[in-house]
Amino acid sequence: MNRWIALLLLVFLSGNSLLAEDKPAENSSIEPAPLVLWQREIAVFRGPIATLSPTVRRDTALRRLQELPDIALYDEVKSQMIEVGDLKGVSFLCGDRLLFTLIEADVDAASGETLEILGESVRKNLEELRLARLDQRNWSINLKGIGVSLAATLILAALLGGLRKLSRTVRRFFVRTTSKLSKLKQRDLDLRPAFLQLSRRLTGLLFSSIGLGVIYIWFTVVLGQFPYTAPWATVLGDHVAKLGHHFLGSALSSIPNVLIVVAIFFLTRGTSRITDQILRSFEGENESEHVFAKDTARATRRIASVLIWIFGLVIAYPYIPGSDSDAFKGVGVLLGLMISLGSTGLVNQLMSGFVVLYSGAIRTGEYARVGDVEGTIADIGLLSTKVLTPKNEYVTVPNAVLIAKETLNYSRMTENRTELSTSVTIGYDTPWRQVHELLLLAVDRTPGIRDKPEPRVVQTALSDFYVAYELRFVPADITRKGAVLSDLHERIQDAFAESGVQIMSPNFVAQPKEPVLPKRLSEE
Repeated sequence: MNRWIALLLLVFLSGNSLLAEDKPAENSSIEPAPLVLWQREIAVFRGPIATLSPTVRRDTALRRLQELPDIALYDEVKSQMIEVGDLKGVSFLCGDRLLFTLIEADVDAASGETLEILGESVRKNLEELRLARLDQRNWSINLKGIGVSLAATLILAALLGGLRKLSRTVRRFFVRTTSKLSKLKQRDLDLRPAFLQLSRRLTGLLFSSIGLGVIYIWFTVVLGQFPYTAPWATVLGDHVAKLGHHFLGSALSSIPNVLIVVAIFFLTRGTSRITDQILRSFEGENESEHVFAKDTARATRRIASVLIWIFGLVIAYPYIPGSDSDAFKGVGVLLGLMISLGSTGLVNQLMSGFVVLYSGAIRTGEYARVGDVEGTIADIGLLSTKVLTPKNEYVTVPNAVLIAKETLNYSRMTENRTELSTSVTIGYDTPWRQVHELLLLAVDRTPGIRDKPEPRVVQTALSDFYVAYELRFVPADITRKGAVLSDLHERIQDAFAESGVQIMSPNFVAQPKEPVLPKRLSEE
């Protein structure tokens, strides 16, 4: 028997050698040539025989397997070790038909296999292929596969329908739950629509992933019912198994790091809350008893909270799963680039905010002039200061602009309060004592002016044609500065008109022929 096999091998090799004679050297490639038939890898040809490259050997074996008659499928595949001169190999036969031969050069030395192990493995592959081709011709197996496929399809349709209904139910649940979450609405900020949209997207993503997984399983089950497509089902199953093994292994290996991240989170949150409570104690009503003013304490509390969380994030970063991946590093580089490009103006505003807050030039609730804006300080932030003007205008002044201009604080002095003033110019023909009396009379008639310190009149200039008189007084409420000045000007006009003294402000040049006085109401 060995002689017949050796003879057949020599005829096979010599015949192919004659066909390959005088051919160019491209057929002598030593690239491995896998033999694949019916989605099954049977063997890999790695070495040449004479002038036959692995590719030529593979094509010849593939043609022989494809031309194998159906009757030969009922004969079991056998392997036979051969030795022709220095050439050792193993031949594979189906009945008395030679399929192909593997030699020692086809052995994968890196895997540690031998020619005997390779021969047995390839024989099993060929036997599996033979049985699959026989099963494919078996009507009972095909009918069973069709029946299982139909049943799997019906189950798939039912599951997809159930998932769709369940998805709608979950979405309605989120709609009802979100409408009751009052904590998501703070003043003018309503996060409920965003939360609802996010929940819908996550729900859709979850159920879509489940649906795709069910379809994947259905596809694997259907392919596995037919011998021709069964290897595809095995490949799909192997992919799922590898993916599940990878995720499960990653999850299990990440548990210690996740526990460390959770511990750092709770430690950071506890430190932030303790710091917050300590700094909140400085936000009392009587600021003179505290180290920090109310605005400064509030800003310090926010800054301390941000710094604590940043410090906690820096510590936890190496333990976050995936932090060493290229994607995570790419996102970090992108965020760093965005911050570096857009932080110039932001840093300027933040530093200006620190100057405003910690210098204590103005505080919330005080009445001040900030640049060209005058009013009550409504809020002092790190980036800007909000001012409520007497006209009920809510003005936002950037802190960088604020520190570049002078700030006039009317509310800071508690004992010696800020004085207001108004001035008139009267000709030399009117006695200065009478002007003083009229101005002080107007003060007495005006509500909202303090008696102490007493109002007084100061002569600020002796010009060529007139004397400049300035009336100084302290308002009871500095926030009513505009209203008090308006009332005072009305009283000054009335007092001077009653005494027949004309006001030629702002400049008095020459005495008119007749005194310039307003008409009395009774004369109009």
